[in-house]
Amino acid sequence: MQDIDTRGMDYLDEVLYDLLHEFPEMRRELHEKLAELAKKEVDAAIDASGNPKKMESTGEVKRWQVKHVGSGGGYAAVRAMREREGGGENGPKSAGAITNYLESGHKIRPPSGKPGYRPRISMVYVNGYHFYQTARSSFEAKAIRLAEQFSDKLADRLEGGK
Repeated sequence: MQDIDTRGMDYLDEVLYDLLHEFPEMRRELHEKLAELAKKEVDAAIDASGNPKKMESTGEVKRWQVKHVGSGGGYAAVRAMREREGGGENGPKSAGAITNYLESGHKIRPPSGKPGYRPRISMVYVNGYHFYQTARSSFEAKAIRLAEQFSDKLADRLEGGK
């Protein structure tokens, strides 16, 4: 009798079914690893940036940078916390604003114009330290390695391994 044996397809269907149910947890795990890696890279870039000594010695700027993983586990990010110790939940003295000033640079306020005032500063703009930009470039290769490990793990699962 002629027939088509689908036992192999049933096994594949079972493996795919199990994998699809485990995938959200696996994806969250990947993004948590990516967030941890990104935080380490940002901290290292802050240390290497030449930040003002007060900020480096207290670790304030590094402490303000926090990792986030999406509620569905679909993304990872590092950004400044919403509020900082000592006040400034939002506005020009918030952790996010100060991080932005340090990252991107900022203008220097002009002289007051009072008679006899001679400004000591000869520049109109303070250059930023660009620690996020530095971290982004070193993070990319490491993130690709993590993604490759994740895809290898998925491939192993599809081939019947655990």
